[in-house]
Amino acid sequence: MPKILVIRFSSLGDVVLTTPVYKNLKKALPDSKVFTAVKEEYAGVLEGNPSVDGILRLGKGESLLNFLSRVRAMKFDILVDLHDNVRSNFISLFSGIPRKLKVRKNVFERRLFVRSKVRRPGLEKHNIERYIEAIRPLAPKAEASPPEVFPSGSSAGGMNILIIQTAFLGDAVLTTPIPSALKKAFPSCKVSLLCTPETRDVFTENKDLDEVLVMDKKGKDRSFASLWRWGKDLRGRYDIAVIPHRSFRSAFLAVLAGIPKRVGFANSQGRMFLTDLVDFDWKMHDAERNLRLLEALGIRGGVPAVLVNSSADWKVLASAHGLKENVPWVGMNPGSVWATKRWLPEGFAAVADALIREMKCQVILFGSEKDRPSVEAAASLMKETPVNLCGKTDLKSLAALIARCEIFITNDSGPMHLASAAGVPVAAIFGPTTRELGFFPYGPKSKVVELDMSCRPCSLHGGPVCPLGHFKCMKDLTPEMVLAACRGLL
Repeated sequence: MPKILVIRFSSLGDVVLTTPVYKNLKKALPDSKVFTAVKEEYAGVLEGNPSVDGILRLGKGESLLNFLSRVRAMKFDILVDLHDNVRSNFISLFSGIPRKLKVRKNVFERRLFVRSKVRRPGLEKHNIERYIEAIRPLAPKAEASPPEVFPSGSSAGGMNILIIQTAFLGDAVLTTPIPSALKKAFPSCKVSLLCTPETRDVFTENKDLDEVLVMDKKGKDRSFASLWRWGKDLRGRYDIAVIPHRSFRSAFLAVLAGIPKRVGFANSQGRMFLTDLVDFDWKMHDAERNLRLLEALGIRGGVPAVLVNSSADWKVLASAHGLKENVPWVGMNPGSVWATKRWLPEGFAAVADALIREMKCQVILFGSEKDRPSVEAAASLMKETPVNLCGKTDLKSLAALIARCEIFITNDSGPMHLASAAGVPVAAIFGPTTRELGFFPYGPKSKVVELDMSCRPCSLHGGPVCPLGHFKCMKDLTPEMVLAACRGLL
């Protein structure tokens, strides 16, 4: 019955990634006793793990000599160093353990890549694969597998995690995969989310969220004094902050709240306040990019589950707004926060008229009160009669009604992501923005209608006017092009 000590002191994600090692050791050496050496604050990740027989916690402020004496007293037979830093090498050197194995971290190859962009084969390996290679002398048939966490009362699964997302509606919708992935990886963790009043309803019925906090950053919470109060109120409540919103304010709030681990994108305006930076890949969809933040917690892979739940009854809403239940519904969203993202009203009118004649459907015009000029302009140009619900829906009823549509025709906007999250086929009209920015409708049931122009994209979000003055990206986009996309989806 060999006694094995596996050393990986930190950090959270790296400790999570060691879990396949214990599983493989127990499979290869079922009579062995497997212990782990880990920093006290990360020990909870391994509590409840059936392949771990004991945890040696390196206490905060504990001297290495004291820890070493504890290791020596336990008289281990084998030491597996998965950390390979000064601290672990010191323990290994003076532990008195006769047999030692060590991970190969490819330090030279990594530094060469950073400095000279020379890519060596070893860089292609995942850390889990490196860990498995380290134990192969003990477990020749060891296999890399996804990490596992077995939550107990004080496990990592019990950590309190705060997601900060105070951006626009579309950004809020594309954040919904994060709590789902967190709960799947750490079932007993508590997940809270901070959002704005405008996007609250995106999250209030999300079953993976334990708490929704609302900050009115454009109203009563606009001042720095208010931000300071929020930080004071949140202080001591959370272990980890996940911040998909790339703003200075969001990252600074996490610091004011004293959250020890703060994960965000490397191009965040508040990156100097973050402890873990994740590359922002423009080639990925934003939902997939957001999920990459969780790699800092050891959570990798998976398909983003973009989902917005609504308890609103579409039949009740249909009756209240005079909608017919026995004909197809076609949703339309002529508005957008940014002026240059709005396709021409006459274009929406022509498409709506054609679909009503072809499909015998009812066209429903959606929008907030701010979208009224765009919506009413489109309605006034139609020859057929639409149902105009502009300004008549809150976020819950909007989500419920969009989910009932056969197709949703929209500018690049928040409602576009609501429709995509509901699995509704989406014909999205893109002008100043492009798919490459990562905010296109997510999923197979969508088509982006756009023109190939050298001046696109002209900005990240769009703007009040075309920088070149011609606005051809929208003016030259014809109703026939949008109708062709609609017919393809239907």
